[in-house]
Amino acid sequence: MQVLGLDVGTTRMKCGVYDENGTLLYSDGRDYGVKEWGREVCLDLPAMLSCAAALLKNAYAAAPFSAIAISSLGESFALLGEEDELLLPPMSFGDLRGEAEAGEYASRAREIFTVSGTSPQAMYSAYRLAWLKNHRPDLFKRARKLLLIADYIGYFLTGERLCDRSSAARTGLYDIRSYRFSPALCELFGIDLGLFSPTAPSGAVVGQVRRTFLAEWGAKEPVFVVTGGHDQICATLGAGGLASGVCVDGLGTVECMTALYDAPSSDFGMGAAGYPNVPFAVDGLYATYLLNYSCGSLVHWWLDTAWRGERDPFSAAEAGFSPSPTGLYVLPYFSGAATPFQDVNASGAVLNLRLSTSPSDVYKGILEGLSYEMRLNLEEVKKYGISPKRLLAAGGGASSKAWLQIKADVTGLPVYPPKVKETGVCGAAILALSALQERPIPSVAERFVRLGEPILPDGENAARYSELYAGYRQLYKTLKPFQKKGVEI
Repeated sequence: MQVLGLDVGTTRMKCGVYDENGTLLYSDGRDYGVKEWGREVCLDLPAMLSCAAALLKNAYAAAPFSAIAISSLGESFALLGEEDELLLPPMSFGDLRGEAEAGEYASRAREIFTVSGTSPQAMYSAYRLAWLKNHRPDLFKRARKLLLIADYIGYFLTGERLCDRSSAARTGLYDIRSYRFSPALCELFGIDLGLFSPTAPSGAVVGQVRRTFLAEWGAKEPVFVVTGGHDQICATLGAGGLASGVCVDGLGTVECMTALYDAPSSDFGMGAAGYPNVPFAVDGLYATYLLNYSCGSLVHWWLDTAWRGERDPFSAAEAGFSPSPTGLYVLPYFSGAATPFQDVNASGAVLNLRLSTSPSDVYKGILEGLSYEMRLNLEEVKKYGISPKRLLAAGGGASSKAWLQIKADVTGLPVYPPKVKETGVCGAAILALSALQERPIPSVAERFVRLGEPILPDGENAARYSELYAGYRQLYKTLKPFQKKGVEI
């Protein structure tokens, strides 16, 4: 029995076919672009569908599979009319439409957070729909179906509609406790509840792939589509996140830690700091996201600046590392501050530079600053009953043992390196097999998840980092007056 995980991102789609023992048999990926018109940034949905069709056809030819589950970006949606025509291109994460509308709902933020686990932010579907209602009422009135991206691809493949809970939660309109789109919130926003697909847990059968696709693939047996999850949820599952107290650290362009816990918090301080409550793929668990907008992007900026032309800039940079902390402070807000400050106007800073400071020192200082920032987030979420005991690393940065050692030393937590490269694809495949075999998700995941030996905090360095971290906690408020529009004198 073989299954396929499909991971749908903003500009790239990846797939992998696994056997029932969790062995990867085939993998592939393709790129596509976004469409930009000034402040409008949209997904190229036709290109995404074409990409999905090609990837699935090629994958089936190489390693036939019996089920597909989809890991997908959140918030973006396809709005369809009476004849299933696409009314407008799906707005991407970076699209700023809905910003004013989010501000208009700020006075209802506590009420919205209590039900949906989200606070007013332009990225959530609710505020983009509010923008559409205000600025394109003609299109808003024509809308008959709203499908999130994984939901839409499932509909494209099967003709059936079913949305997983974690993706539904990214609309800002989903009741995360009763697991349904909230009539009260839909009434508040003036949105027809009937637009949305039914919802189900991750790992539920959506339907069978249409015969036209099966004929193109040369398939003689039925292939099922299964509900997957929001990309961070699937990546967490594929990295081994299965229990409360575990936190998966995704070290990509943006750093996203996904922390698991048992029950959603009603403390509005959590929502005000930007931490959502999200239903996890495993029933009875919830997740929240600890974010830093500048992670891999900051790392690559410095490597490209200091080691341009090097075949392996990572190794060149790490070769110059001193064994002890640098003493530098790097405030990693080069793309604004995410959780817990939620300040898009914040800027990055590097402090304690001297003439003797080397490019490698700066690079290590960047990794230290990124780690301080996530320690700050880990301490912040403890206020809401979320207390991770170990970190599971994922993403491109997880391949650097030096970075993971710094992460362990700064946070004081053991860090487990991954042996699975594409954790989102893997997590989706776990859900597909769970549905086919009608087995609990954790029991299936045990076959797929592979972790390396833990990297433990070094006692001496950890103590020094704790001293330095006390200073780091003061940086944002100290530097804030100078970060709005340059130095203010």
